[in-house]
Amino acid sequence: MREVFQCRACCQSHAPVDVEMALPAGGILDRTVIERAALQGASVSFPRASKLLEKTAGIRVSPAEIQRIAHEEGERIDALQRGEDEVFLAPVNPYEPIPEPQKHPEKLVIEADATYVLTVDGEENKSVYCGTTFALEDRGEKNGRPFLADRLYTASGEDMADFGERLKALCWKSGLREAAQAAFMGDGARCLWKWAEENLPEGTVFIQDYWHVVEHLSDLSKDIYGSAYPSTYAVWKRRLILRDLRAERERCRGKKRKRIDEEITYLEAGQDRMDYPRYRREGWPIGSGAIEGTCKHLVKERFNVTGAQWLRDEIKDVLALRVADFNEEWDSHWESQRTA
Repeated sequence: MREVFQCRACCQSHAPVDVEMALPAGGILDRTVIERAALQGASVSFPRASKLLEKTAGIRVSPAEIQRIAHEEGERIDALQRGEDEVFLAPVNPYEPIPEPQKHPEKLVIEADATYVLTVDGEENKSVYCGTTFALEDRGEKNGRPFLADRLYTASGEDMADFGERLKALCWKSGLREAAQAAFMGDGARCLWKWAEENLPEGTVFIQDYWHVVEHLSDLSKDIYGSAYPSTYAVWKRRLILRDLRAERERCRGKKRKRIDEEITYLEAGQDRMDYPRYRREGWPIGSGAIEGTCKHLVKERFNVTGAQWLRDEIKDVLALRVADFNEEWDSHWESQRTA
């Protein structure tokens, strides 16, 4: 028997048993179920999450209810994450200690990129910016493949300005202030390099992703030489010398010359970030596998499942849940809820 009382003055209802069971006002799910539903909804599609809850825990929660929970709890956790970011973004006060970073790297690697999420009809597809940091000493190799023993993540479904602040907070949280050296890795996106130039300490090593560069050269060699491109591409890939392209430009006309001009502009803009022999000698990565993997696993695996189309306002909420999970901060973000 569930007794419900109503206030004569405001007409709001109150059930004492809800308080005893830690149920939200007017709700039917306790916090444990809500946490499970939020985690499943952040991991797989809402219909799939509903089935998994019923099969693994014997709990029946509709896909629509899981979607609502993911939206509400994601909004709550997003606010918590932004509050934590503000602590690290606060101006340094010489009379107060700076916030203690989560990591203490000797050499810190920072990588950033963007992907996109399909949205419902009538809304433009949404860019999602991703960032990851890791200590160079946490980078290893197993069976010929590189791996990372530990790293941190951030992401934003808002815009570059919002992402820039979140990435800056991640850098401080990752120990950038005390690192002996740092490197920033990106593709050719001007907005990322502009952010890096304006926000990272002097002496930071800037590295343009090697594989993006050679992809540009591969596409150009195909456009110029057609099926006979492999031999020229092999030379360009090995040398990465602008002089070769300028000489090629003099032999071409029309559309081919225009294409070469585009790639010359691209290479000239990033040539100070393409000293790959030096980066290898110093132990830095030259490929952006870490951030490519971040875009794939943090964003695409959940948001780009077959048939998925999102409301733009929902993206940030589910994204916040996933970032909390990936950073192994899920428990800390739910601790107060469990206590309640």
